[in-house]
Amino acid sequence: MATTKTELLNNGVVVATKTAAPFYSWDWIPATSGASSLTVKVWEDSIFIGESGATTGTVDAAAGDTTAPTILSATVEDANKDKLVVVFSEVVNITDLTGLTITGDVTPTLSAPTGTGTNTITFTLSAALTTGQSVTLNVDGTNTIEDTANNALAIITQAVTNNVGVVASYDVDYQAVLDYATAQSIALPTTTQQDLDNQFIIDYKASGGWALDDTIFRFKSTASTAFKLICWKRRIQAIAYGGLTWSDSGVKGNGTNGYIDPLFNPTVNGVNYTLNNASIGFSLFDIGSSGLRSIAGVYTGAFVSYVLISPNNSNQSYLGVNGSLYTNSLVWAKLGYTSANRISAATLSIDTTDIANSSGGLVNEKIMILARNQSASGTQDAFSDAGLGFISFGANKKSVHNAIALLF
Repeated sequence: MATTKTELLNNGVVVATKTAAPFYSWDWIPATSGASSLTVKVWEDSIFIGESGATTGTVDAAAGDTTAPTILSATVEDANKDKLVVVFSEVVNITDLTGLTITGDVTPTLSAPTGTGTNTITFTLSAALTTGQSVTLNVDGTNTIEDTANNALAIITQAVTNNVGVVASYDVDYQAVLDYATAQSIALPTTTQQDLDNQFIIDYKASGGWALDDTIFRFKSTASTAFKLICWKRRIQAIAYGGLTWSDSGVKGNGTNGYIDPLFNPTVNGVNYTLNNASIGFSLFDIGSSGLRSIAGVYTGAFVSYVLISPNNSNQSYLGVNGSLYTNSLVWAKLGYTSANRISAATLSIDTTDIANSSGGLVNEKIMILARNQSASGTQDAFSDAGLGFISFGANKKSVHNAIALLF
């Protein structure tokens, strides 16, 4: 019995082959948009029989993505009064400013779009907005904004949210952080990030953690590095040294020379952090490498004055506290907080054992972040390449640990 083979061609290129009885049913749609010329050729064994029907058909081959992008928001923030930030429902590209205008109380022109190839395009306004001005972004059919499948942005009138001069009502402690930053000429985070920070303080206070801490750093933020280095409790700015990588997730050490001096000496600055009533809380987004790495630590030359957290998932991982060395990763993890994006079960775990109550045996020595203070030689060592999103020094938080953990 002869074997029938059929080939489906799109504009002369074979795109599918079947070996079956002499009928031709194809579950196939051309991958390119526009019209495609489809031809079916037939063989019996190795003998070419001909083209099915000896005709060529043309079909409208639609692209897989036929959904046009939409605008989710258009905002002008107080920190950037001449920037219009437009967020789209998907990644878009823009060729030029054709078809885009601003109407309303004022009619600045748009220029210098940035962000093409992302879902957020930022335009520069020819004149900055002022408090209370109402404006609208108008998009007509000649606009050049398209998604990656060449679907054009539809005609739309989008109200612009004008946050110029809008004063948010924030928790008094977070407002104090913002005021400190302003006084130090440190750029403030976006309104969106400020809202997230403020809510974190509200939730952290509700958990009971805030009242027990002396030092709090929230590195997970879209804010500038200078702002991330502000201690939220003491409202001073920590000092960063060496190779550190900053991102929206936090700060990652390089394991070689990168560390942060939080300017925290428990003997001098500790109010809540005291001997036998102390804890170091942290949240990680990257566990880092194995070996002697310090999330926070001090070494004065005598092991009895060690405070070292080394969060590495191996038999080299350990916690050294007041002369006691713990090599079980499940022990050192008990000082940390859980996180939705933790990278292993051992990285951070909810636990309320007395390990969290043991640190604090330091006499007039500063604790470093992402390294240990080897004060006997006046240098830092045991540099960590972990990624930190949050860290705090304070009194024992064992009783509120589970409530705090839910925030990360």
